[in-house]
Amino acid sequence: MKSFKLVLWQMGQGVSDVQGDPSLLFLGALHTKEPLADTKYGTLRGKQIHVGKTPINVFLGVPFSRPPVGARRFTAPEPPEPWKGIRDATTYAPVCLQESWGQVTSIYFNTHKQYKWLHFNEDCLYLNVHAPVRARGDPLQPVMIWFPGGAFLVGSASTYDGSELAAREKVVVVVLQHRLGILGFFSTGDSQARGNWALLDQIAALRWVQKNIEAFGGDPGCVTLFGQSSGAMCISGLMTSPLARGLFHRAISQSGTAVFQIFITPDPLKVAKKIAQLAGCNHNSTKILVDCLRTLSGAEVMRVSQKMRFFKLHSQEDPQKIVWFMSPVVDGVVFQDNPIVLLTQGQVAPVPYLLGVNSLEFNWLLPFIMKFPMSHLRKETISKLLWSTSTLLNVTKEQLPLVMEEYLSDVDGHDQKMLQERVMDLAEDATFVYSTLQAARYHRNAGFPVYLYEFEHYAPGTIVKPRTDGADHGDEIGFIFGSPFSKGHSSSKEKALSLQMMKYWANFARSGELSEISFDQVTHLKLHGFPLFPETPMVGSCPTGHATTRMRSTCSWI
Repeated sequence: MKSFKLVLWQMGQGVSDVQGDPSLLFLGALHTKEPLADTKYGTLRGKQIHVGKTPINVFLGVPFSRPPVGARRFTAPEPPEPWKGIRDATTYAPVCLQESWGQVTSIYFNTHKQYKWLHFNEDCLYLNVHAPVRARGDPLQPVMIWFPGGAFLVGSASTYDGSELAAREKVVVVVLQHRLGILGFFSTGDSQARGNWALLDQIAALRWVQKNIEAFGGDPGCVTLFGQSSGAMCISGLMTSPLARGLFHRAISQSGTAVFQIFITPDPLKVAKKIAQLAGCNHNSTKILVDCLRTLSGAEVMRVSQKMRFFKLHSQEDPQKIVWFMSPVVDGVVFQDNPIVLLTQGQVAPVPYLLGVNSLEFNWLLPFIMKFPMSHLRKETISKLLWSTSTLLNVTKEQLPLVMEEYLSDVDGHDQKMLQERVMDLAEDATFVYSTLQAARYHRNAGFPVYLYEFEHYAPGTIVKPRTDGADHGDEIGFIFGSPFSKGHSSSKEKALSLQMMKYWANFARSGELSEISFDQVTHLKLHGFPLFPETPMVGSCPTGHATTRMRSTCSWI
C-alpha cells in the first residue's frame, strides 16, 4: 500500500520499502517503583512504568541550567545549582514562554495516551529522561536526544513521551526544551546580547548528558541527536559549531536543515530595534536597550511577541521588512560564520547523518498556522502571494516569473484544487526539500556517511485535518515515538510502520548505519541502485517519491 511506504536512500546505494504487519498488539504502561539517579548535582527520584512487560525508569523536570530569569535573561545558561537530599523528578516542569498556538501544536503532536496541558514559565530549562531498566553489569545503552520543532517560537519537552521508543529499542531517550522566540534568540549583534540563547541551552543540555547520562544507564560515547522542523535545523546548525563538537556522535534531521535560507538572521540589530520600539525600550545604547527589556515581565515580552506577528502572512508589507520568526545569528561563539558557508567548506562534525522530508510538507499544518489563503487562491493573485512570502521561500523578484512558469503554466486558473496543490508543491520544494537535498550534498562532499529518506504516510492527528495521499509536516513524529501503541486506536499496519520507524532510527543511533533489518514477516527491503544527486538537475534521474522527484527535476531555478 503506497501510503505505508517509508523510502530510504543511502548515498549511491538504493531504496528500501517498508511493509506492515497485521499481528501487533497494543502495550500499555503501568506505574510501579521509584528509581533513584545520582547526578553531578544531586540525587533524583523518578518513577518506573511498564511498556508491556518492559520496565522503564522515567525522570521528569530534570534541571540542566539555572533559571534564565532576571539578570540571566539574554545570557548563556549556567550549570544548575546542586541540591541536598532527594529531588522529586516525577512531574513535568513548566514549558518555556511561547506563542499561544504552541498549545495547539502540542495537542497536535502529543504522543501520550492522554494530552497533558502545558503550563508556561520563563524558568523552563529542564529535560526528561526515559531509560530502560538495566541489570547490574549490562552494557550502557545508546542515547537519543530529541529536539522539538516549532518555528523557533513554540515547542515543549512534555509533548513527547519517549517510553515506547526506549522500551522497544533499548535506548535512553532524552527530551529537551529551550528558550523560544524573543527570549531564545534576541540579539543586538554585539556583546550586550549576542543571541543564540536557545542553541546555547541545547549545548548546555548536551553537556549535561555527557556528565550525567551514565547515572541513567546511557552511554555518553553513543549519543544521537534527532529533531524535527526548527529542531532539525538546530541540529544541522550545531554540526557546524565548535561548541557542540564531541557532544554527539550521530545526527538526524527530520524536515529541516541549516541550509534553509532564513535559519540565520542577517541583521539582528534591525530586528532588536523593532522589538525594543514595540516594548517601549528603544535607545541608541544597546546596553540600555537590553537592560530595559530585562525589566519586562514574561507576559509583557509575550505581548511584544504577538505584536511582531511572527510566522503569519503579511500580504501588505514589504517582504524585506517581514520577520518570520526569531532565529540564530552569526555570533562568533556558536557560529563562526553562516552555517551554509561552513557546510560548503566542509567544516562539519564528522558524524553519520540521516535526514529527510515528508512527501507533503506544506499540505495543512503550516498553511493553517500561517493563515495562508489556500481555499481562496486565484491564478492572478498567486504572484502577489509568492512575493509576500519571497524571503521565506528564498525567491527573488527576478525569479518569480520563472517560478510561476514552472509550477503554474499548465494549470487552469479555475481549477482550485490543482492551484492549491501546485502552491503547496512550490512552498515545500523551496523550503524543506531543497535545503535537505543541499545539506545532504554538503555532508557527502565532506566525506561523511549520509542517508536520505522520504516519509509518505498520512497520519491522522488529534486535531481533525483533511485526508491526503501523503505525509504532512510532522506526520512522522508519532511513528518514531510509538504513538500507535501508546495512544491506541491505530491499525495493525500503522503499528507495523511505527515499529519499523523506531527500528530504523534506533539502529542508526546504535551503529550510524541503516543496515538491512529483518524480522519475521514484518519487513521486506528492496534495494535499487541509482545515481543520487547528479551534478545538474535531470528529469527521471531520481528515485520514485513525491517531493524529491519533483524537486530534483525543477530546482534549477533556485
